[in-house]
Amino acid sequence: MKKFLAAAAAAWLAVSAGAAEIRIATVDLEKVFAAHPKTQAAEAELKVAEDAIEADMEKMVAEGRAMEEVVTQLRAASKNPLLTEEARLVKRNEAEEKLTELQEFQLRIRRTQETKLKQLREKLVKSRQGIVDELMEVVEEFGQAEGYDLVLDRSGMTMNMVPLMVYSKPELDVTDKLIERMKAAPTAAKPAAAE
Repeated sequence: MKKFLAAAAAAWLAVSAGAAEIRIATVDLEKVFAAHPKTQAAEAELKVAEDAIEADMEKMVAEGRAMEEVVTQLRAASKNPLLTEEARLVKRNEAEEKLTELQEFQLRIRRTQETKLKQLREKLVKSRQGIVDELMEVVEEFGQAEGYDLVLDRSGMTMNMVPLMVYSKPELDVTDKLIERMKAAPTAAKPAAAE
């Protein structure tokens, strides 16, 4: 919001000071971000990682269910009237040991899941930031090459979830030109892993 206000104030000052005509462009950076080849590659990589985590978690949950079944069977055996008191006590102790083992296993599952999800989030944030940094460079180069004084993101929102840019003439929008330029740039062709 501060950047937008500063840009608007600079534009107003330049116009009011009788400066040459200011060239302004708008761009939908959300659309440009989505069209970036690295974004698509990162999303595919993220999906593979999510699927792997989900598969690991399903295995661990299945193992936990098997342990729960063992605890249930041991508890039932500890109440079996056909067994001696000593045998029932042994089964009760085994059930308690297995229950403790199960609780530790469940805690390990939660910690593993939290760790893997945290690592995935960190990787996602790093990947997205790299793409955003690259987009900022592309927008800056584009703005300079095309002679724009200001390039404003029309996809931005305020803290109150109100669009920063309420209205702009459609002819000011350079989103498609920027996407073409970005896809033609040699940096866009590099794989996401090269970062």
